[in-house]
Amino acid sequence: MFGLSFTEVLIIAVLALILLGPEQLPSAARTAGKWMREFRRATEDLKDQIETEISLDDRKARPSLVPPVPAAPVPPPAGPPPVASADNVPGLEAALAEPARPESPPAAEAAPEQPPPA
Repeated sequence: MFGLSFTEVLIIAVLALILLGPEQLPSAARTAGKWMREFRRATEDLKDQIETEISLDDRKARPSLVPPVPAAPVPPPAGPPPVASADNVPGLEAALAEPARPESPPAAEAAPEQPPPA
């Protein structure tokens, strides 16, 4: 604690007890504790503010690798889309062709089997 050994702290406590007396020593310790707390809070706030300013300066000073591109409005379409035809769509004829239909089975094969008479 502040580079003091236990014996040095004990000597300071005994001197404070002798100088202030047992009645005023608790209030003096309470006041000293409040001052230390306020001092610590002020130094933490100052440290946070300095770190914030340094980080903001670093962000401003660092050049970006890619320059920002201004946003331009997207132009509307020039007109209606072209009609699909075999000239401008490869494979359209094959896609639209009718698939070959299988031949229908003969009537004898298509008839359901009947159970033999009993």
